[in-house]
Amino acid sequence: MPSRRLFRFFKPPRGFKLTKAGRIFFAFLFAIIVVAMLTGNNLLFLILAFMLAFMIVSGLESERNIRYLEIERVLPSEIYAMTPSRIGFHLRNTRLTSDRLVINSLGGIKVACLPKGPGEIFTSDYAFEKRGIHKLGAVRISTTFPYGLFEKSISFDLADDVVVFPEPLPVSSATAIGREDTGRGKGADSISHVRPYVPGDSGSLIVWKKLHLGLFSRVVEGGSGLKGVIVLLPGGDLEEKLSQAAFLVGELFTIGGQFGLAVGNYFSGVASSRLHKIEILTHLAGLDAIGVPSPAIDYGTAKLIYL
Repeated sequence: MPSRRLFRFFKPPRGFKLTKAGRIFFAFLFAIIVVAMLTGNNLLFLILAFMLAFMIVSGLESERNIRYLEIERVLPSEIYAMTPSRIGFHLRNTRLTSDRLVINSLGGIKVACLPKGPGEIFTSDYAFEKRGIHKLGAVRISTTFPYGLFEKSISFDLADDVVVFPEPLPVSSATAIGREDTGRGKGADSISHVRPYVPGDSGSLIVWKKLHLGLFSRVVEGGSGLKGVIVLLPGGDLEEKLSQAAFLVGELFTIGGQFGLAVGNYFSGVASSRLHKIEILTHLAGLDAIGVPSPAIDYGTAKLIYL
């Protein structure tokens, strides 16, 4: 029925806010209404009718500009606290071309023109301040199209939960590998790769030939045959330990070694896949306290890295 189609066309909710130009326009409109009513001048009534028609056309065009928009949030597989992550939005309009849009999320993303079709992905860098589960709520898209008199917006309820991993804090594994309370052990027997220097690295590991590029350290690990389990012990700063553990997990994954995490009664097992890495980092993101590792855990032949 025509009435039902009309209702769908003007379906709420819509946000509405006057711009500076809109406030000036409505001030003139109000002034003309008052003067026209007091004087009865037909020319003023004609100007009033023109301004009202201009306002109606502006409202219809702005509604048409955002009416058929669809949006999806695109999240990276790994997000770390205090580290800028590239958050994306897949925006599309399968019926019309949309102009002058603003995605009001994560600081705002301006879209000059969105052609009709499958859509495009627009990204923005954003850093979460804390680890843990963050709930990402609605996304609002606004437009001042066509004449800039007011800002009309439409909201999309994108209920996404994102797990933010602890901020990686560089730590030298050479000072942590070994038996508990010893703090020393042989890391491995071959050079795997180089990385930026971390305070505490041995001077013999520094790549002096690259000194003009900054300080770099060799990472000497046992290659793909390395098995390391990060064991978290009670005491000390919780956030610092979790950040150091996240860094070591990333290092071990990069060199292709097998790695695991033991904290309290939790033991991840030892593996080298990305899924295993994500599982460990997710567990670190949700930790509120560190308990004594269970004595029943069988580490096998893995080297233990105590933090």
